[in-house]
Amino acid sequence: MSYRLQFQLAALLYCFTSLAMANQRWFQVELMVFQQQAPNTETFAQSQSLIRPVSRYAQASTGAKTLQGTYNRLKRAGAYQPFYYQSWKIPVASGSISLPIEVTEPAVDLTGWIKIQRGNLLHVIADLEFSPPESAGVIYRLNEKRRVLLNEVHYLDHPKFGVVVKVSPVEMESLQ
Repeated sequence: MSYRLQFQLAALLYCFTSLAMANQRWFQVELMVFQQQAPNTETFAQSQSLIRPVSRYAQASTGAKTLQGTYNRLKRAGAYQPFYYQSWKIPVASGSISLPIEVTEPAVDLTGWIKIQRGNLLHVIADLEFSPPESAGVIYRLNEKRRVLLNEVHYLDHPKFGVVVKVSPVEMESLQ
């Protein structure tokens, strides 16, 4: 292969890579999960996981936690028992859905994932299953897609557990 052809291929590869990087934006995703103790008349019969297996999860890096005050308030409230709080930084290309971020807490049998969809609007897609010891093998599932606004706290509701999620933009300088 001639030097000129190698140079042209390298330049072409650089252009495609630059376009892909310019199309990508980083977000911080904070997720808090808590059990609700409110009385409920709904009956639940799910005893097997309905979450489809995921072949590849996102390689998300740890993010800052800005909702610690919310976590502490939930912990002090008698009707709620927070048991999971994590924060990640993840890239999402324009017009696409991120790879899923794995959500798991074996102590309370919490499994699932969360994704970010970036288009004209921003959405959080969550598929989580929760089976606390007192549920006698019943699995509670929260499967929801919600439009979110940047830097706002959003609540995803299930009669047995709740999710607080916040999506914030990440400045390029903080990724260094």
